[in-house]
Amino acid sequence: METPTLILISVLVLALLSVGFLLSRLWARNKDLKTRNQHISEQKDRIQNNLDLLLDHSSDFSYQYDQRGFITYVSSNVKRMMGYNPELESIHFSQVLTDNPINDNVQKVVEKAINAGESIIPPHFVEIKDANGELHMLEVFESTSKDDNGNVNSISGVAKNVTNIYRAELELKESERQQSLILDAIPDLMFTHDKEGAFLDYQIKNPEDIFYAPEDFLGKKVEDVFPDPINKALSDSLKKAFETGDIQTVEYRMELNRKVRFFEARFVKLADDRVLTLARDITAQKKLEEGLREAKEAAEAATAAKSNFLATMSHEIRTPMNGVIGMTSLLADTELDEEQKDYVETIKASGDTLLRVINDILDFSKIESGKMPLEEHVFGLKKVLEESISLVSYEAEKKQVAINLIIENEVPEIVLSDRTRLRQILLNLLSNAVKFTESGFVRVKVDLENDTKRTATLRFSVKDTGIGISAKKLKGLFAEFSQADSSHSRKYGGTGLGLAICKNLVKLLKGKIWVESEEGKGSIFYFTAKVKKVTSQETDTLDHSPTTDVNRSDPMSLVISNSYPLKILLAEDNSINRKLTLIVLERMGFIPDVVKEGTEVLNMVKKNHYHVILMDIQMPGMDGLKATQLINEMDLQDPPYIIGVSANAFEEDVKKAKESGMDDYIVKPMNFDQLRSKLLQVGQRKFPFVS
Repeated sequence: METPTLILISVLVLALLSVGFLLSRLWARNKDLKTRNQHISEQKDRIQNNLDLLLDHSSDFSYQYDQRGFITYVSSNVKRMMGYNPELESIHFSQVLTDNPINDNVQKVVEKAINAGESIIPPHFVEIKDANGELHMLEVFESTSKDDNGNVNSISGVAKNVTNIYRAELELKESERQQSLILDAIPDLMFTHDKEGAFLDYQIKNPEDIFYAPEDFLGKKVEDVFPDPINKALSDSLKKAFETGDIQTVEYRMELNRKVRFFEARFVKLADDRVLTLARDITAQKKLEEGLREAKEAAEAATAAKSNFLATMSHEIRTPMNGVIGMTSLLADTELDEEQKDYVETIKASGDTLLRVINDILDFSKIESGKMPLEEHVFGLKKVLEESISLVSYEAEKKQVAINLIIENEVPEIVLSDRTRLRQILLNLLSNAVKFTESGFVRVKVDLENDTKRTATLRFSVKDTGIGISAKKLKGLFAEFSQADSSHSRKYGGTGLGLAICKNLVKLLKGKIWVESEEGKGSIFYFTAKVKKVTSQETDTLDHSPTTDVNRSDPMSLVISNSYPLKILLAEDNSINRKLTLIVLERMGFIPDVVKEGTEVLNMVKKNHYHVILMDIQMPGMDGLKATQLINEMDLQDPPYIIGVSANAFEEDVKKAKESGMDDYIVKPMNFDQLRSKLLQVGQRKFPFVS
């Protein structure tokens, strides 16, 4: 019994030992598997951490969603970049997709890959919006994960953020679209050339604009395509564009379809080996230019005709006016009864009025043509004001209208400006003030509006208590041929040019003019003038000569021939003016020789020595200008002082006379005080020792 028992015990022990060994091996293996799994888990965590670390520094990210489309995992940078956290909220991938048409095929692509049993889904693009609503374009690379039964249970992917590239492409396409629109809108013919001048490409909207099929241009050089001499001009400009980089422009003329066309070609360097040519049809522009040129020539011809007409009319009117006014002045100096004096005064007043009308028209014509120059003189301001007032004082006294003058203390006494133009403005305004005032007063006031170191702006005002002007008539008051009321021209006379002339003269004096008026209560006309201040040295050049014949005591009765025995030759073809001038000269004590035309002047100068020649400009045969030139060519030892006398009153007439060699000029109707003054000046030159 012992032996079987021992054997059984031994077997049991061995069995227990085997089981223990097996258990120990299983425990050790389990421990090893646990350690290995822990290691694998740690390694997986390290890989995930490294991936997260890598993606944290990238715009790309990884994600995973289940078969229903709910996002189950995103890399850590998604939370930062997109603002989504699937651990805190359930997010379906459709929630982040935009309505961009590019997303329409996303589901189809994924389903097609799954149904085909593919583990890799083809790369595709999606546009998503982040938690802030910002849009992002992604390029995604996805793969499927399957369970033990082979069913897809999740999809993993990596997304590359290509938003900047996408936007850049969109901008590029938009830019190309806009450029295409611009190019389509440009009517020019466009070509590109290489450095040899060969045509590389073209864009032509209207093939009829060129002389043969555009495709036939390609490969050919400019000089082989265009005829002489256009080809050389175009080829030279193309080369110059390559050399300088500057845009070159050439205009050329061609005949297309039996019609003459004009083109402008511009060469623009695009690169070192390419130039763009833009050729534009400028035929309409050329026709417009031609039309404008013809219109300009017609306008210039009309202006010349008008000037010639005014000059002719001025001469034709002034010549008889010289006789009317001159003879009236002489008649007024004779013994007359009261009735005769009244008749003479009426004739003289009418003549003066007619002369003012002529002067207004001529002055306006000069201003309109830009031929009204400024002549600056140093003069006393008060003297000019007093002289202007004196010219209207006779008319004012007849109406018993008082004229007052106020000059503020700060106004400079001596100024440098155009005395004649300033006096003309004042005289126009004073004449109107007296004309339209039946009772009351006229007041002239001058004050200082602005003052600098070298200049002063003076403000003049002429106030009257006359008929005034209604508000609606004030607007066009300074327009030419305008009066506040057309009935005034019948009652008071005038051309309606006076204020228009004033406006332009004030502009020449760098000032402005305006009016304040109320119907029935009078008017105040204001104007400003910018004058230069005068230094002590310039005061020495003060012009003391009177601007008018103010307060003269019949100077024609004063004989000057005793002091200055001038030998005078009078050249005048008009019998009345000749007679008038002879009488005036005789009253001064002179008995001149008289001729009627230029050749007679030359004959008389050859025979006699003359101190003065009063030379009419327009005479039959040889005129006064030619006669003057020939006299100057005689090279006389003591040449005569030649004074031109003419009814031509334009500035160019005076200039032409001076250029011919004349020493001075008098405009008809002749101012005999002026003639006397000039003869006195000649006398002082010819007889310097007379006291």
